[in-house]
Amino acid sequence: MAEFDESIISDKDRGYFAAKPAEDCVQNLEGKIDNYFKTLENLGWWDKLKDAYAIWSTGSKDSIGEAHQVNFSGDDGEFANLIANHYYNIGKNMHTMVTSVRPAMETRAVNTDAKSQIQTKLGNGLLDYYMRGSGKKVEKRLKMACEYAIALGAGHIKLSWNQNLGEMTNGEKIMEAQKRRQLGEAIKLPLPEYEGDIDFTLLSPFDIVEDITREDIKQDWKIVRSYKNKFDLIKVYPQFTDELLKIETKSEKPNMSCMYLSLSDKITDDIPVWEFYHERTESVPEGRYILFCNKETIMYDGPLPYRAIPIYSIKPSQVLGTPLGRSDMFELMPLQEAINGLYSTILTNQMAFGVQSVLVPTTGNFDPYQVTQGLNIIKYNPQGGEPKPLQLTATPPEVFKFLEFLIQTQETISGINSVVRGNPEASLRSGSAIAMIQSNAIQYMSNLQAEYVALIEDVGLGMIQMLIDFADSPRIANIVGESGRSYVKEFKGDDLRAINRVVVDSANPMSKTIAGRINMADNLLQYGEITPKQYMNVVNTGNLETATDATTTAEMAIKKENEMMMDGEEVAVLYFEDHMQHIQGHKQIVSDPELKRNPELVRLIGEHIQEHVRLLRETDPDLLMTLGQQPLRPQGAPPPQGQPPAPAPEGQVPGNPALETPQQQAIAQQGAQPQEMGARLPAGFEESPLSGAQNLERIQGQ
Repeated sequence: MAEFDESIISDKDRGYFAAKPAEDCVQNLEGKIDNYFKTLENLGWWDKLKDAYAIWSTGSKDSIGEAHQVNFSGDDGEFANLIANHYYNIGKNMHTMVTSVRPAMETRAVNTDAKSQIQTKLGNGLLDYYMRGSGKKVEKRLKMACEYAIALGAGHIKLSWNQNLGEMTNGEKIMEAQKRRQLGEAIKLPLPEYEGDIDFTLLSPFDIVEDITREDIKQDWKIVRSYKNKFDLIKVYPQFTDELLKIETKSEKPNMSCMYLSLSDKITDDIPVWEFYHERTESVPEGRYILFCNKETIMYDGPLPYRAIPIYSIKPSQVLGTPLGRSDMFELMPLQEAINGLYSTILTNQMAFGVQSVLVPTTGNFDPYQVTQGLNIIKYNPQGGEPKPLQLTATPPEVFKFLEFLIQTQETISGINSVVRGNPEASLRSGSAIAMIQSNAIQYMSNLQAEYVALIEDVGLGMIQMLIDFADSPRIANIVGESGRSYVKEFKGDDLRAINRVVVDSANPMSKTIAGRINMADNLLQYGEITPKQYMNVVNTGNLETATDATTTAEMAIKKENEMMMDGEEVAVLYFEDHMQHIQGHKQIVSDPELKRNPELVRLIGEHIQEHVRLLRETDPDLLMTLGQQPLRPQGAPPPQGQPPAPAPEGQVPGNPALETPQQQAIAQQGAQPQEMGARLPAGFEESPLSGAQNLERIQGQ
């Protein structure tokens, strides 16, 4: 078998573009960028996206500046132009239906051990911090990405690790150097160093380049464009000062952006910066990441620093055979243009002829001034005729019917019916009928909802993985905050690597709303899982964890004890523990048939459970009842109410009350014995059989 020549892949002429040297690779990337945009332009797709952006923003693709007002056109300004943006209203209703429930994420561990459970608690704190409490506005970016998807067919969120974000780590060193300089020492101040943090960038379809020939969803490479201040880049990459100053800004150079910028006004110093990501493949085993402006300004080139390409997309659907995103709103664009035309027709007619003219016969004998005033007595010649209004404002009813038809067609195509838009038809009178119509719209949106949930999951998992790979333990402690400090103590330095067993899933949004938490607290209070004091705390603060933290901590402790005993360690039992909860949790270990074969484990579990039973019996009953536990009667103690203890059935050793059935416990507490069935039979029937089996024995005996 012939050996493979590695040089073929990176060959300047014949090799794979992503494996070539940096300058050759960037030159190929610039060609791919130009070809991608030219292909979209030749297909008419680029004009479609620009029209979609304009109609979404203004209701018309003609002019953004003339939107949201009545305009006049024609040679003499005789035509009135009116835009009623049903297109945007329908799209925003789509967006509201999909994003109205606040994004709620929670982490789940692959394993159920105590350490994994602690990791999930930490992961939940991290996600909640970045979604709402970190100033990153991830939730807002998720919603904006969904809006891009509805309006333009696709929205993207890019994650990156920015070493210049976060808290400063060498502040004390800088202060010490400043003091030494003040004392006359000629030393150089150290540059600030930061913890680093996740940076989030929202991308539209105008900012991403993909392999348009790839029919599969998976892409081996992506190129994204973002805009950075050229002077910030010069500060970080001073070796490229001259090259960066020459690059035209976003407002100086025509670019295929969704905003119509003036070429003469220098309104920004932002310049386009390109990032090339390539997955780890056979030809590029380490992946590749290149940061560049052009082939003369390659600011970074190296292996892909992330586990996967950190660009996460939402697309309502795709153009078959391409990676291009497609939205149902595209079908509504010509309908919106037609609606605008009909509104303008009606308004033009009303404005031109709304003020009535008066027909006056030539032989009329009256003062025209009298016609313009009200409550006047007008004398006229009946033979000449009376003055009459000239009715020119009547618009053909077909215009209104067709306008209504176009609006209904928009609703039908989009799945957003009149009920969702707050204008139900007059025929829908019952609440059940309205609810059914609304549920149809919700069902139609289920695909977009699933895409949005997938985006939330992908972004959440990307955040967790990026923190694992780049953040240190002090960063994690700061993210969790005071309320999660007890869980952070379980992690020590590199132990954060274990979080790679955690996956992100969309959580039950009910647990993330105050009303939902109170409803859950109602159920917990009803079943005695929380106290009235804990319930009131949930009502006052909206924080359900204050009521469930104790239970969660206890369950984690039980799982930790189970792991210790499985490792052969003996675990002490304390008198104030919830003994019944521990007994139920520990016995689950030996429910596994494989673990039952381990005699040492069975011994440890049995002795540990027996110690819980002993403490339930011997601990001060008042203390146990104060802790909410039911004490057991000491062995041999008389039952309540002064009745003698019930003897055990013949040949049976008295059992442990904790392991008896409820019926047996009730009988033992009452000191009673089940009566013989024969004693209840009427006189003369004492020898009668008590069951079918006894009757069969009697017959066979005869």
